[in-house]
Formats: sequence, structure tokens, C-alpha cells
Amino acid sequence: MRVNQQKPRQHVKGLTEVIPNVYHLALTGTSVLLLLEEQITVIDAGWKGHGKTVLNTVSALGRAPEEIGHIVSTHYHLDHIGGIAHIKKHSGGRVAAHETEIPYLQGIGLPNPMQNPIIGLLLAPVLALLRPEQFGVDLPLSDGSRLDILGGMDIVHSPGHTPGSISLNFPEQGLLVVGDALEYRHGKLQLPSRYVSSNMQHAKESVRKLAQLNFEVLCFSHFPPIKKNAAQLLSQFADSLD
Repeated sequence: MRVNQQKPRQHVKGLTEVIPNVYHLALTGTSVLLLLEEQITVIDAGWKGHGKTVLNTVSALGRAPEEIGHIVSTHYHLDHIGGIAHIKKHSGGRVAAHETEIPYLQGIGLPNPMQNPIIGLLLAPVLALLRPEQFGVDLPLSDGSRLDILGGMDIVHSPGHTPGSISLNFPEQGLLVVGDALEYRHGKLQLPSRYVSSNMQHAKESVRKLAQLNFEVLCFSHFPPIKKNAAQLLSQFADSLD
């Protein structure tokens, strides 16, 4: 299988290489991961309007949108799924999401993420403006699913932030992608924000589950990756939880 080792043709704002063939693209208030193999995998897609930025970045990496094979959603919040419809439309990539979230993505609408009902009510008009075009999900995922990406991408159901949140484990690469299952502020791992997380007890249980995995590099959606001793840090954090 051909793996493209080509570096970006031009400087792309916010683009950094995490490990060989895995690029982190920082966007406004969120981020996207691009995995470069014979086909490209896009993990999350930013806010509504970010789809074009993702495709432009693919071009800057010397690749074409038609080479996108998978678009993986870690969870259904608007800052993660906003660009999926655009990317799918212009690439033909197959969308993958946890089976729990598919009804919300394809039909019944997205829940308001705010856990405080008053704040949720106040922000509802803004959230409505940010809702992206609807898209179909081609690959339902569940805990233990595996896709043939970067030597094997294992799906780890990590509920708490949302009921269908998933993390993506790449054992052969020593890479764990946790989406919003964890935060990393001021050099310390933290639970996801309780203000936009559906169940904090489930979030703690997910952290303990993730801490059992073997990896070296840890990637988040809103924070820079931890590139050394990440498993040890996560294990220590998991042990500190009540």
C-alpha cells in the first residue's frame, strides 16, 4: 500500500505533523486530524464552513479530495461535524460514527449541548444558525469495531461527553485520539467540561477505560497533543479520580 510521505507544498496555518502521516489541523475553537495513506482519513470536521478549509489543506498536502476514503466523527457536537457534509459532497468519503448518534445525525436533530437549561435556551438561536447541512452515515461504529486505517484503527466507545463519543486507538502507531473525552489544560489532564457533557460519571468511567490502553501519543480536539509519556500521564490521572 502506498503511503504518501510528501510534506506540505506550502505553509498551512495551524497544520503540524503529530507522527509520520498524521497531521493536526488547528481551526477556530476546534481541530481536525488528517491521516495520509493511499486513501485519506479525516477525523472530525470542525464548525460549519470548515469543510472548505479541510479540503484546501488536503490540496496543500499534495493530495486530492477524491482520495478521502473515510470521514470519522468522534461525536455529534457542532464543532466536530460542521464540515462533514461539505467534505462528503466534494470527496465521496464514507462517513463513520457511533451507532448511538446516527439517529440524531440523520433525522431527529441534534440535542442542545448545554447542560444548564437556561443557558441552553439563550444559546438556542445561535446554535440553530451553526447547524450544518444534514448528511448520511455510511459506517455505523460500536465498541470494538476496527477499520483498516494506519495498520488498524480500533473504536473505543467513550461516553460521557456525549452518549456516543468514541476514541480511536492505533496500536501499531502508538497513537490514541480521544476527541473531547479529555481536556489538557496548563499541563494537566482533566475531565471534559461538565457544562457541555451529558454524564460526568460516564466520563470518569471512560477515562479509566482509556487508561488501560497502550500508547505513546495522545491527541485531543481542543488542545495540543501529548507526544511523550502520554499513557503514564493518563494512568496517573485515572487513578486520581473519585
